[in-house]
Amino acid sequence: MTFQQYLDAKRTVDDRALNRRVLRRFQRELCAVAESATPGDPVRVLEIGAGIGTMIERLRSWNCLPNRVQYTALDVNPENIEMARERLQSSGFERDGDEDELRCKRNGQSLTVRFEVAEAVEFARKTDRQWDVLVGHAVADLFDLDSAFPAFRSILEPGGLCYFPITFDGETMFEPAHELDEQVAELYHRHIDDGDGSSRAGRRLLTECRNRGTELLAVGSSDWVVYPENGSYPADEGIFLRHILGTIAGVLDGHSEIDAAAFSDWLTTRHRQVGEGELTYIAHQFDVLAKAV
Repeated sequence: MTFQQYLDAKRTVDDRALNRRVLRRFQRELCAVAESATPGDPVRVLEIGAGIGTMIERLRSWNCLPNRVQYTALDVNPENIEMARERLQSSGFERDGDEDELRCKRNGQSLTVRFEVAEAVEFARKTDRQWDVLVGHAVADLFDLDSAFPAFRSILEPGGLCYFPITFDGETMFEPAHELDEQVAELYHRHIDDGDGSSRAGRRLLTECRNRGTELLAVGSSDWVVYPENGSYPADEGIFLRHILGTIAGVLDGHSEIDAAAFSDWLTTRHRQVGEGELTYIAHQFDVLAKAV
């Protein structure tokens, strides 16, 4: 299974999870940004960790974007960017003179997407460009927010928006219960904390917003809840679950603090439950919307 297949399988999970109240507020604020812009100027959106372009597709198909948008899709993985380009071209976007830029015009709307491959924090620190909107979908928990958030805040125009949907916040749950669940979750979260990220990024993001010259506009829960229906999973969500289990296995296989045989049993049981349409997975997350002031 490729990472791009996982991102594709994740789309329906995210669609359910996104907090609609926060999303509606984001849409209203986008309209306000567009209304305050110089006539004819597009709203400039930067998405960090844009992956294979699912957030662009979602915002367009859900009619969340104003009439004129210049969208920069940034990701550290060139394979993600290449797939994003291919997906958008297959859904009505056309090249606009530059192979790194695509445009879609329909129903009086103009959406131009430019692709860039770069690490988000380094990009934010080095660029001299500014944006009206920053989107970070399911990525805030991957960064050291103490250093990353000021960098992201610095590229926003005064009054600019930062929207961080699907931000993990420290709860990983499986059903049916297994005696190893608590230890697995604890060690997995510790691994996140020992890297550059934070297993409690959702609540930390709220603190960063308050302390870094931004006004919180809306916050809401956006939990991933993946469960079987009549013995199977909708869309490709079984692929999504197997990737989650594979990620945990990559972290805990050979870990000195967990019994190898017990963990092997846990992992085998969970994969069997996915195959038989029995496993439910829940991850607690926040959607956060703020404005630079």
